[in-house]
Amino acid sequence: MVLLEAPAGYSKTTTLRLWDEADKRPFAWVRCETRYNDPALLANVIVSSLGETSIDPGLHELLRSPVPDLNLLLERVASAIRGLDPFVLVIDDAHLLESDDAWQVLYSVISALPEGSQVAVATRVRPGLPVGRLRARGELFEFGMNDLALTRGESRELLAGLDLDLGERADEIHEKSEGWPAALYLAGLAIRQGSEARPETVEFDGGDRVVVEYFRDEFIKDMPQEKARFLMETAILEELTGPLCDAVTGRRDSAEMLNELAGENTLVVPLDRNNSRFRYHHLFRDMLRSEMNLRDPGAKPGLHRRAAVWLAANGDIPRATDHAIAAGDFELAGACIWLDLPDLLSRGRVATIDRWFETIGDDRIAMIPGLLLARAHREIAMGRGDETFYWLSVAEREIAEDSPLFGDVLTLRATTGINGARGMIADGERAAGLMSPTSPFQVAAKLYVGIGLGLTDQENASAVLRESAREAAMISGIIQAIALTELALLELDSGRVDAAHDYASRARDVVERSGLRILGVMSLVYVVLALTKAERGRVEEAIVDLETSSRIGEGILDYIVWHEAQLVLCRCRTLIRIGQFAQAESELGRARIAIGRVPDSPFLERWLEECEGELEMVRGSGGTTAVSLTRAELRTLQFLPSHHSFRSIGEQLYLSQNTVKTQANSLYRKLGVNSRAEAVIEGRRLGLLKGE
Repeated sequence: MVLLEAPAGYSKTTTLRLWDEADKRPFAWVRCETRYNDPALLANVIVSSLGETSIDPGLHELLRSPVPDLNLLLERVASAIRGLDPFVLVIDDAHLLESDDAWQVLYSVISALPEGSQVAVATRVRPGLPVGRLRARGELFEFGMNDLALTRGESRELLAGLDLDLGERADEIHEKSEGWPAALYLAGLAIRQGSEARPETVEFDGGDRVVVEYFRDEFIKDMPQEKARFLMETAILEELTGPLCDAVTGRRDSAEMLNELAGENTLVVPLDRNNSRFRYHHLFRDMLRSEMNLRDPGAKPGLHRRAAVWLAANGDIPRATDHAIAAGDFELAGACIWLDLPDLLSRGRVATIDRWFETIGDDRIAMIPGLLLARAHREIAMGRGDETFYWLSVAEREIAEDSPLFGDVLTLRATTGINGARGMIADGERAAGLMSPTSPFQVAAKLYVGIGLGLTDQENASAVLRESAREAAMISGIIQAIALTELALLELDSGRVDAAHDYASRARDVVERSGLRILGVMSLVYVVLALTKAERGRVEEAIVDLETSSRIGEGILDYIVWHEAQLVLCRCRTLIRIGQFAQAESELGRARIAIGRVPDSPFLERWLEECEGELEMVRGSGGTTAVSLTRAELRTLQFLPSHHSFRSIGEQLYLSQNTVKTQANSLYRKLGVNSRAEAVIEGRRLGLLKGE
């Protein structure tokens, strides 16, 4: 790692560009912004920058696909980086990164660098990286202020490059500026423009404020009013293009103006070779914003709002949201957030959503329909039941039935199942009728109708859920995984274990491929998969999936009522199948409570009765478990109803024939039987095996 740490104006970026020009390796550039504190966004920006290296285009597209699980995305990025030819990744303006998660993204990239590659970090302050560790390992090269400050000779060269021959006065300016390139440059510009002020009399102490004030007094005041106004009005933007600046200023020649300003060397920096994208030097931008506040303090909200409208219309919803919030137009911000919510959640951009909500504040959120709905869905995604129901209640109170968003309120109500299984059907069907046919939440409404149909034992449940799964494939991995899981439950209920396993496996694949393990609702996928494996005798695999489900759902309380009821029932049935009866008893108690919150579901009631009956059979007279089989014994028991010999069973389990025979004799003894046939009968009676 190469670290360039110095205040603003020390030519860190210029130094890196000179290195880029002199080095044969490809350079991938990331110019940080405040919004990159969202680790998922930063990871995706780094992935995009790698397009300048030798990364395989197909893998590049894979890395850019929506993945909300940051760890999975970092694993993919690290895997891709390790196979690249040597390159240099530049992280410029890294001082804008303040979150530990963002720095973890960068450290993960540094740790995965292939031989011959480097990361260069340019920052005004000490980065949030283990600098001491890197230094101790000899993996760090550092440039500080003293290294980047100009020498006397370099200061003269800089001023001469501005067509200024100042003789000894150049040395005086150098001393006053302490070699600070930005201060020297700004002083030289002022002299070249004919300022009467003597640069050597100005106090350059390395503070941004002094440079900004000097620039304002000695440079902007002599600029034509038209250009100065353009600069000040567009200084609200992080990146400038002709059309965007036209929208903000009301002009029609912004592209020409930007090129003219860049040609005049007024700290307008081109970002591409076509001169279609620009940015202002940070010091310059800060000065322009300060000047605009002084000259026309009321103009700022209108400028931000025009920027927000143009960006939203051109598909850049996140930047549009930032400008809408800066404008104080929280209605527009709410519309933007609600519009982009499915994509934000699918990409794991929760940190960005939280930043917006924190800035807006709960009081404003409670008054704006789009923000209300977005906040409720955010809590669902994070598995926070209490917060979900609170924001749902606020939405029901604040969003009237004649509102265009009332259909979304009904979808949210159907999601939670707060009105029971039949209420899910009614709310989902009504929501679908009220929402736009193109709304991404249409497929969500259909999903919850399908779940409600399944919970109430209606024949068309499978058809609706299959349609939901197909439509969700292009919209939401979350909805697709849930739809496939619900289909697996219906197949299990009908005794078609193999078909159930296929659906559950497909749901698991969606979760893994999309990185959805971070979402608590996905715990249902793994517990249903565990149940299908337990039914097929794959006990060890079932235990692994059961543990995965518990980890994913850890910490979720008072969640979606139908989800919790299905989760505990499937867990109870799985524990019975694998012989963990004491734990199954505990889950049975939770199941009774959960099902009580969905009183109109014969499906759930039937499964509860089956669990109660199976556990009743294995209870001893004192209420304790009648038998206790080991995992190995229970696994062997699943093969006994088949035609396979002990040798064949051993081959499938990777055990010797004698080991299988020993396990069989042990379970005969525990079951109190003398033969394989009797063991099968007793196993079925105890609920350890299914069948007539």
